Amino acid sequence: MYYRRPSLWRFDDLDVQAREFAKAEARHGLKGMLAALPGCRYVNHPAANERAEVKPAQLQAAADAGLDVSATLITNDAAAVREFAAKHAPIVYKSLRGVPPAPGGEVAAIWTQRIDPADIDDDALTLTAHLFQAEVPKTADVRLTMVGNHAFAQAITTPGGELDWRRGDWEKLHHTPVPVPPHIHAAARAYLDIFGLAFGCFDFSLNESAGGDADWTFMECNPNGQWGWLPDAAAIASAFADILLKG
Repeated sequence: MYYRRPSLWRFDDLDVQAREFAKAEARHGLKGMLAALPGCRYVNHPAANERAEVKPAQLQAAADAGLDVSATLITNDAAAVREFAAKHAPIVYKSLRGVPPAPGGEVAAIWTQRIDPADIDDDALTLTAHLFQAEVPKTADVRLTMVGNHAFAQAITTPGGELDWRRGDWEKLHHTPVPVPPHIHAAARAYLDIFGLAFGCFDFSLNESAGGDADWTFMECNPNGQWGWLPDAAAIASAFADILLKG
C-alpha cells in the first residue's frame, strides 16, 4: 500500500461536536483498518510516518545515523536564544510543524528565516516552543529521495540565492543531478530504518567551497514528501513500483 496524504474528512454540514466525532470515527475506523492489513507491504506505514514527522526526533535520528546536524535549540526562553545566538550566529528560525490552514482553507507557510536577537519579543517567544539552528554556509541545497535502497539526488539553487528555496518561484529553480557519497547513502538508509520507513525525502545543505569532498548537512526528512516535481520523477516512480512489487 502506498499511503500518502489522503484528503481530510470534512463533514461540513455537521455542527462542531458532531463533526469532530465523525472525523474521529472515520480516522479510527478507516485509518485503523488500513494500518492493520495482514501481510501488507507499506510505503510507508501510517504510524511510521507519524513518528517520523516530529522534527526533534528527526534531528536525533539523523545524528544517531551518522549525519551532520546543525547546532539546534528548542526553547521558549528568550535568554537562551540570545545565548545560543552569541555562540552560533548567524541563526535561523524554523517552524516545528508548519502552519494550519486559514479559516477559509487557504494554505499558509512559515519559511526558514534569519533571526536578529535584537528583534526577539520576549513575551511572544515565551508563548510556545520554537526551533532555532546555526545557519549552515551552503552553495546549494540537495533533495535526496530515498526509495528502499534507491537514491536520487538533485542539487537545487535559486536565481537570488534565497535562504529557503521553497519560498520562491519553483519554475525558476535550477536542478543538477549529484552523486550521493557512499557514507551519506548508508546514513540515510540507517535513518529510514530507525523509523521503519521504506521511503523518505531528505533535505541537505551542500557546501562545496570547503575544499575536497562536499559537506552535506542534514536539515530534515519528510517521510511522505513530494517528488513528482523533480526532474528524475520517472525514475523515482519506477523505484516505487519496484519496492511495491518486490520489496
